[in-house]
Amino acid sequence: MRRVDFYFHDRCLSQPSILSLAKDIEAAYPAWIVTVHPLLEDEIKTMGFQTLLAIVINGVPAAFGTPNREWLLEIIRMCDQ
Repeated sequence: MRRVDFYFHDRCLSQPSILSLAKDIEAAYPAWIVTVHPLLEDEIKTMGFQTLLAIVINGVPAAFGTPNREWLLEIIRMCDQ
């Protein structure tokens, strides 16, 4: 199963950018499962993230912070092969 998960702090100022990235991935790779997870403070600690935005591809942390759209799509393209 191919999936991308976006973990970010609930009410993050970058939320519109994160949602836009998620929609771009869904459009480019419709077979992939794309999920966004707005986390509350206690959830962040429970999950063990030290930095958010965290992007997890197929269960493996792939990026922290807001990446360049083209870079992220290229990483997913490589994982899709």
